[in-house]
Amino acid sequence: MQDKKILSGAKDLIARELKLCRTLRAMISRELETIILDGDMDELSRIIEKKDNIVTQIQALIFEWRELLGNASDDIKLNFSGHVLEMFPDDKELQDLINQTHELAGSIMNAEDEAINELKKHSSGLRTQLVGRAKGKNVAASYARMGGSLI
Repeated sequence: MQDKKILSGAKDLIARELKLCRTLRAMISRELETIILDGDMDELSRIIEKKDNIVTQIQALIFEWRELLGNASDDIKLNFSGHVLEMFPDDKELQDLINQTHELAGSIMNAEDEAINELKKHSSGLRTQLVGRAKGKNVAASYARMGGSLI
């Protein structure tokens, strides 16, 4: 009976994690779109805040894993799905859920790296624009001081 409770609980936790990770992955795609196409820093800030909220929810699942597995060793608590898979090696549904989670986690990491790189590029371009504008203002101010007119 305890095994069924653990198996059912594990599937529930993994399904919830998958749902959160899919949402996170979609938000990263939107983040990239905002960085590359829109350049809307307010929208980017809102997306990052929502992403943080989802990451917090994913982290909260760790406590539920610990409750589910009870007094398992700390090594096991760092690899919840691997431990549960060892407990139920013949459960294909569990195996499929875990595989989906791992694939999605890899996709999230790659997309997040891409978003960070794009943001760096965008920040660099923005910095260059600001420096150029500042130089332009300095040139205009110097020209005006020398008696020139911009109009």
